[in-house]
Amino acid sequence: MQSTHDNLGDDGTNPLASVISGMPEVWHRLLEEHVPDNYGRCLACRNASTAGVPWPCTLQVIAADARAICLGAGELPPERGADDASAQCPASC
Repeated sequence: MQSTHDNLGDDGTNPLASVISGMPEVWHRLLEEHVPDNYGRCLACRNASTAGVPWPCTLQVIAADARAICLGAGELPPERGADDASAQCPASC
């Protein structure tokens, strides 16, 4: 899955990101799993027949967008790595 910005909603966000923004356990997990390997490819998108896709993959982009929707643009922490997906979503998500 390679990241593209096709099929965005009227507000410029991915509709799937809007849906999972209210499910912090989902976007946390996606952000934890869809990380780059040493070659800049997504670890989670790798399978037996391919080395994976370039990172960031579509699911990582959607999860990051969902996090931004949930936390709000002014509340986003600095760029997080795979070991730092513990930021809590406010109760409003």
